[in-house]
Amino acid sequence: MDARELTNAVESQRDALVKDFCSMLRVKAVGPESGGEGEHERAKHIVALAKRLGLKDVEVIESSDPNVPSGKRPNIVIRVKGRSPKRLWVISHMDTVPEGDVSAWGTPPFEPTIKDGRIYGRGSEDNGQELMASLYGLATVVRSGIVPEIDVGLVMVADEEHGNVHGIDFLLAKDIFRKGDLVVVPDHGSTDGSELEVVEKGIAWIDVEVMGKQTHASTPDKGVNALEAASKFMLAAVAKLRGKYAARDELFDPPRSTFEATRCESNGPNVNTVPGKQRFAFDFRVLPGYPLDEVMADLRAVADDISRSEHVQISLSFLQKAEAAPRTPLDSEVVQRLSAAIALTRKVTPKPTGIGGGTCAAPFRRDGMDAVVWATVASVAHDANEYCVIDNLMGDAKVYALLFAGDGVRRG
Repeated sequence: MDARELTNAVESQRDALVKDFCSMLRVKAVGPESGGEGEHERAKHIVALAKRLGLKDVEVIESSDPNVPSGKRPNIVIRVKGRSPKRLWVISHMDTVPEGDVSAWGTPPFEPTIKDGRIYGRGSEDNGQELMASLYGLATVVRSGIVPEIDVGLVMVADEEHGNVHGIDFLLAKDIFRKGDLVVVPDHGSTDGSELEVVEKGIAWIDVEVMGKQTHASTPDKGVNALEAASKFMLAAVAKLRGKYAARDELFDPPRSTFEATRCESNGPNVNTVPGKQRFAFDFRVLPGYPLDEVMADLRAVADDISRSEHVQISLSFLQKAEAAPRTPLDSEVVQRLSAAIALTRKVTPKPTGIGGGTCAAPFRRDGMDAVVWATVASVAHDANEYCVIDNLMGDAKVYALLFAGDGVRRG
């Protein structure tokens, strides 16, 4: 079989794939943190579908969670043996965020609606599209009688939307994966399917509390204005950090570290009081190579200077801290394999990129695995009226089929 025959075999299942996709979307998989019952029912649905599609090695690995009715958070692992013991994994997730404001939806969030080449419904793009595309891609390879070049595994995890405790982190602790495995995490992408995310910035969210002394605004000398001191600290801090951590990496957009003041809390309802306390937050996205502890030490030094000059106390604490994971080399095997499959099917030139946000590729990279984040998306995840573009669903299924087959198909 050649590449065109394999992708045609995927295309011939368009109606069946769309039907099965819509059937899955009707089964809610909202986590307990958002008032849902977890992924138990959706996992049962996917397991039955995988077996019906001819995938035989299907395992469910459960994490205990008393916050859901079943008491378990299921993770599905589907394996197909290849001709080499090297392993390739695609890691998608079953859970979704809740629907949010139902009145903002034009269609029922959990009754998928097909319109204008799209499937509308909660979880359709995030992450149902890639879950179903990878499942059908692998099933097509197996049913076509192709033995993959290397071992292939699909993993559909729980709990991605709320921290991965019962999903990716749970499975990593089970030693299911090993150093040297190739990993694709299809939970971020571009509209044309050309971008392969290979590196992420470090992330630091920092809470700032400035304590002065409250007084009447008509007698400001009796107090210490925490808002004014906070403003001076904010400006001095970002100026220092932007000046010191000024390296550029053109894989990223923007290609520099970013240091932004973000949330600012109310310091009181009235105008005629000098505030004695002011709280705000920073969001830092830091290029790999700059340790977050070093950034924090510089921030603390600025805080100390302002504390002395303005006679205030400044407290700093991390709300989130994630060091940049090692980057996946541009010449790594997973980048090369995925790039070849994309080029054959999407007729675009694959482009490695970096992003400022965090993804589930990071823990795999930290554990010594080359991971790529890729998908073809409309970028409507979590939106009201979330949708999946059917052509993206089919195109990505074809990419997965070629990726999984490897040299089992002719590329001429």
